[in-house]
Parts: sequence; C-alpha cells; structure tokens
Amino acid sequence: MAGNLRKKEDLQEGPGSNLIGKMCDKIGHLFLNGIIKLMNRLIPLLLTFTLLTLAACTAPPRVKPTTAVTPPVQPEPIKPVKPSRPPVLSELVGRYSLFAGSDINFELKEQGGKLLVFAMGRSSELKQISPTRFQLAGGREVNFQYSAEGKYDRFVTMSDGRNQRFIRDDSLARSRKGVTNQAVYTWQMINALKAGDYTHSRFISPSRGLVDYSVYLPSDWRRDSKKTYPLIIYLHGQTGWEHSFSEAVPAAQLNQWMARGLIPPTVIVALRSGRIGANGRTEEQWSSPRNEKLITSESSNELRAFIRQQFRAGMSAKTTSIHGHSRGSRGAIHYALKFPDSFASAVANAFVSDYALPETMQIATQNQQRLRTNGIPLRMSIGDRDEFVLNMGRKATPVMHQHLNRLGIPHQYQLFSGIDHSFAKLWNVRLKNGMPNGLSELQFHAGAWAK
Repeated sequence: MAGNLRKKEDLQEGPGSNLIGKMCDKIGHLFLNGIIKLMNRLIPLLLTFTLLTLAACTAPPRVKPTTAVTPPVQPEPIKPVKPSRPPVLSELVGRYSLFAGSDINFELKEQGGKLLVFAMGRSSELKQISPTRFQLAGGREVNFQYSAEGKYDRFVTMSDGRNQRFIRDDSLARSRKGVTNQAVYTWQMINALKAGDYTHSRFISPSRGLVDYSVYLPSDWRRDSKKTYPLIIYLHGQTGWEHSFSEAVPAAQLNQWMARGLIPPTVIVALRSGRIGANGRTEEQWSSPRNEKLITSESSNELRAFIRQQFRAGMSAKTTSIHGHSRGSRGAIHYALKFPDSFASAVANAFVSDYALPETMQIATQNQQRLRTNGIPLRMSIGDRDEFVLNMGRKATPVMHQHLNRLGIPHQYQLFSGIDHSFAKLWNVRLKNGMPNGLSELQFHAGAWAK
C-alpha cells in the first residue's frame, strides 16, 4: 500500500514551475476581468428582457377596438300643442282614411255653413252637437280630435262595435315620410314592446318598401332571454290592416290560453298589405311577387330574418305558420300550396275570392304529388251566413275543398252554422266540444310545430 503513495517531495514544484504559474495567473486574471465586464453589460439587458417578458405575461390581452354603438338619430320630437280655440268647419274639410291608402275613407266638405260627408257615392249631413262632436243621419257620432301639432285632423267613430280613428290624408302622408331608416323604426319598436300585448311598428322591406305590422308577444317574452318561439303570420282581408287581428282577438284571451297551457307561448305578427296603382289605393294581393318575397324570403335583410333577430320567433319553417281571413285566406292557401317548405301549417277563414280560384286550383294541380306526400296541414272554414256567399254567390271555399279532395291532398274543412263573414265571429264560434274555434285553430298550428 505504501508503494502506491507518492512522497511529499514528489509533489513539490520543479525549477520552471514559478514562471508557468505566473503566466497562468496572468491569463486567468485577464479572462476573469473579461467575464466580469461582459456580465456587467449583459445583466442590464437580461433584466430588461425579463421585465418585458413578465409584463407581456401579466398584462391583459389586447382587444381590438370596436366601433361604439349609438342610438340612431331620431326625428326631432314634436312638442304637443293644444289648440287655443275650437275648430271652424273649414278646418275639418278634407279626405279622411283609416290608414294611408285605405279603401275605407270619407270626404268632408263644407256647403252652406254645413259639414257634409261623402262616401261610396253618397252624401249626408253631419249634424253638429258641439264644436267637435257631430252626428250622422243614422245616429252614429263623429268626434274630432287634434294631433300633437294642434290640428283637428282626425276623428273617432264607432264601427262594428269598436272605435276607429280616421286621419286626414295629408297628415297620414307626413307621418310616413318622417322616417326612412330601419334602425330608427327598430329603436322605437324596442322601447315600445310590451310582453303579453300588441305593439305596432314598421319594417322597411327590400322587396316591398314600408310595411306596417302589429306584433303580439307572449307574457313570458323577455328581450334579454334566449328563448325562442313559434310564429304565426296573419294576413288580413280586403280593407283590413295590421290591427285587424288585434281588433278581433284581445291579448288577454291569448294570455289566458297560454297561461292555462292550452297553447304554447307564440309570437303573432299581423302585416298590412301593400298598396299599388297610380293613386296608391289599389290593395295588393297577398299572392303578388312582392308579397311572396316579403313573406317567404330567407334573405338576411327581409322580414323573416328581422322577426328572428328582434323577437326570436319562427326560427325555422317548422315553427312558422300562416293564417288568413277573407282575401288573406286566399293568401294562406296560396302559400300552403305553392310554398309548403316555408311553413308548418296554414289556416284559411272565409275564402270567398272566386276570381282567384283558377290560379289557386292550378297551383294545387301542379303540386299535387308533392302535396299528397309532403304537404303541410291545411284547415279551411266558412260560415253558412257569409254575406259574400248569400248576396254574391261566392263559392271559393267549398269549390277548393272539393278540388283538393279530387287531388287527394289532405286538409280539413269546416262549415259553421249561423256565422257570417266576420273574422271575430269565426274566431269565437264554439265547436261541438265547447272550445272556441280560434283556440282550436291555434292548437292546429301547435300540433304541426310539435312534429
């Protein structure tokens, strides 16, 4: 073991070891100084890089700036003005209509210090009761009212058991020229929406222009919710308007049926038909090309997309139904036969448009194979005391019923005893089981949505 150990003397430096050691010390000293200088330069850089890295990791993510959404510029509100005196007869003169382009209108003229009303080629005197109250020969009263501008440009009278307001045509024209931006209409509509009630607004359609509509929203509808609803599009009859449905069907009735679970919560949109012709008073058929685009188009700027965006209703054809009365029933049948892929069901009340029979029957014949196998549920009804049937011999409903039977196209047909052309009476007539027909029709639609 001792042989493997070197002696202490063997570990001592030799004669040249001092010079080599000094050189090594010199080189080591220079190398160490270089390292120190390099580190002095690198440390600030490393610290800066570290701080930047930490800042990047801890700072919140950068969000691309978005354009602020501001309310649209709305027309300057008119400060209501109260007239300083009652109207004189000359201020009441003019043409009054239920709405712009309405077929229901009156012409008031002053003759010999009296106010005369002209309608349907006849004239009669308005007997003055007070400065703003007059009476027709039959006893019906006409009560004049003033606008926000302080002008006596409208009157209220009773018709079919309900009040109707007629406005002078020049005032109607001004009201429709006030807004040309859909954003303004939408903004106004949003602020006016009432769940469990009807709201009136306007929609600017690329295919048809300005469209007045009334929308019913169920009681549980909330703007900030994501819940979606089935949709019924209602088409009024001749001389009707967007309020025809709400005038016949109280919101309270719909609310009650939905609260009892008899029908699902449903959005109902009632449209006003367009006006065409040189004088702008010819009522447009619901089957016109413009109305077809308005009602069936899936374009992002048309009616269906607007309803889905604003009311979350009719999110697909499977939850969208169409319902019409009189001329509107012709429209409902037209869409059921020509566009079955666009709707879930159709109800047609009091179809008496005999002039449209050839075209409607032809559509059914052309599409019979498709309608037999993939048609939508269709329900037609009419009263046996319908004035158009009794006085004018109209027979569109039974003829269409027989034609569909011959073609083997499934549908329902009902004839109500003692009921005339009135939509309200057709809606409220009781079935054999005691159920109101209107409720049964809504359940008919709901059955189609559930499939």
